[in-house]
Amino acid sequence: MNDPLAFPGNTPISFDSGQATLRGLLTLPAQFAGLVVLAHAGPQPEARDDALAVVLQHAGVGTLTLDLLTPAEERFADIHHNVSLLARRLLDGLTLLKQRMLLGELPTLPIGLCASGDGSPVALRAAAVRDHDIFAVVCRGGLIDLAGMLYLRSLASPLLVLVAADDERVAASNRRALGELRCDKELKLLPASGEQPDAVADFACVARETAHWFVRHLAARAATARAGNAT
Repeated sequence: MNDPLAFPGNTPISFDSGQATLRGLLTLPAQFAGLVVLAHAGPQPEARDDALAVVLQHAGVGTLTLDLLTPAEERFADIHHNVSLLARRLLDGLTLLKQRMLLGELPTLPIGLCASGDGSPVALRAAAVRDHDIFAVVCRGGLIDLAGMLYLRSLASPLLVLVAADDERVAASNRRALGELRCDKELKLLPASGEQPDAVADFACVARETAHWFVRHLAARAATARAGNAT
């Protein structure tokens, strides 16, 4: 991730994490009050993440869509469930973002994390580890308790969990996990997914709730930081 950043615009990025070279796309709008990392493991959620990134950008939030797996790894089903490995890779990506901020190549702004399915516990664990850098998290589906009890109890970032109303097992599990958290947290039930989980109406609901959460928390943090710098 040493190439010049397009501002505003899109910058393809790559970085090494252990033995893997990971890739993503950093998009910076003309004005933004925060930066959200949309992390996924493999190609399946990519189209939804790309669409969600556009919504966030229009809301005044920069985005980094990041694949935590290499193309060669995507054919192995078990690796999608390796929370420890994927969290380390996400943390490496966050470290590079912070380095670019410290070098003045990126504005120093609050960071949020967004993930779905198997990526939800990964995002929660990374946020718990980097609690001084992450100021909001959104998890769409998935079982957040797989992050581990230690990480649930140490999470400081405001957390929004979105679950389909007809997914009673996931909703119940996540409600129990939220009981272990001390941070600002909220679980919202989305309209039942039915036979078309990627329907336009479903996506609009996810996008609205996600954008609202990040704008609410990241913009407020950025305003507080500006006020502190002005005094």
